[in-house]
Amino acid sequence: MRNYEDRKNRYRKNRVIIFSLLLVLIVIIGVIYLVRLYNRSFQDYEVMDRVTNTEENLGGYLEYKGAVVRYSRDGAVAVDNKGNLLWNGSFEMADPIADTCDDYVVIADRGGKQVQIFNRKGLAGSLTMNHPIVKAEVARQGVVAVLMTEDDVSYVELWSKEGDFIGEKVTNMVKDGYPMDISLSDNGEKVAATYLSISRGEIINNILFLNYGEVGKNFTDRTAGALIYNNAVVARITFLDNDTVCAFKEDGLLIFTMPEIAELAIEETIEGKIKSVLHNEKYAGIVLKEDGDSDQRLLLYDLKGKKVLDKELDFEYESIYLSRDEVIMYNDLSCVIYKADGKEKFRYTFATNISALYPINNLDRYFMVNPKEILEIQLVE
Repeated sequence: MRNYEDRKNRYRKNRVIIFSLLLVLIVIIGVIYLVRLYNRSFQDYEVMDRVTNTEENLGGYLEYKGAVVRYSRDGAVAVDNKGNLLWNGSFEMADPIADTCDDYVVIADRGGKQVQIFNRKGLAGSLTMNHPIVKAEVARQGVVAVLMTEDDVSYVELWSKEGDFIGEKVTNMVKDGYPMDISLSDNGEKVAATYLSISRGEIINNILFLNYGEVGKNFTDRTAGALIYNNAVVARITFLDNDTVCAFKEDGLLIFTMPEIAELAIEETIEGKIKSVLHNEKYAGIVLKEDGDSDQRLLLYDLKGKKVLDKELDFEYESIYLSRDEVIMYNDLSCVIYKADGKEKFRYTFATNISALYPINNLDRYFMVNPKEILEIQLVE
């Protein structure tokens, strides 16, 4: 009996060891496959699916978690990667603008007062503002930040998708400056804003940080940080992730940490004329180009302000943006996709115009939108 038990225990141990080794081998093979797929270069594509498209009264397109949103003056639709309609919203707007975060999309009427909020199930909320809208952003739980101006006053207001008022910041544009940009954190509790004024011929930027969470109750007017920045226009500001803010100035960028209170972490000054800025949850990017010069340089920085890429560009793009670890550029007919390490992934000239190009899985599948169709394409070597 003792020998039997010993053999049985050895058998169990050997089975566990063999199973563990097979599992490790499967994981290693899977990782190698994904790494190879991730680093592949592609030369062509195949159409996997297609949906009829129209660009009548078009406002624009949005990348939407493996789906694409088309919005116009008459409404908006979201289509998944199988061509299925996720939702369809109807409205009338003179100049629709849009933003997305996680499952939520906000569409607002710039110059008007209407705001529509959608999630994966369709319309999640509708708001009517009291002042003309300049910009709107949405957080991952449906909280919306709306920038508005009227007469000499600017308003930044936070609302829930249910229509509950959360808070506001009111400024006098003559005294505090004209609002250039705002950004809302993913958790819907923090706002960053930049205001521009000119005093005695000197450019003055007021960069303001607001906290509407529990910690923000301890601050006067919810102000959790401020910086006066002189002699360079700070035109754009954005949350890169929930606790990191990037402000793009005309000669570089500023990176702030803001777990609760904002603090300047990095200031990067760059020589050259900025053509474009781009950003996502991992990187902040700048494209430099001098007037009359065909040379372009792409600079990418991580969230700590470290330069991770300095690359010459040989492609005249009309649109450029970041998606995870990819830089995607396109013009009327052609596109180029680079990895964040500078390796070229895909370069192609299509037979039809490109209205938008969005990744589906950040590996080999994309939405290629043209004026007549929304195509799901798979890249091939």
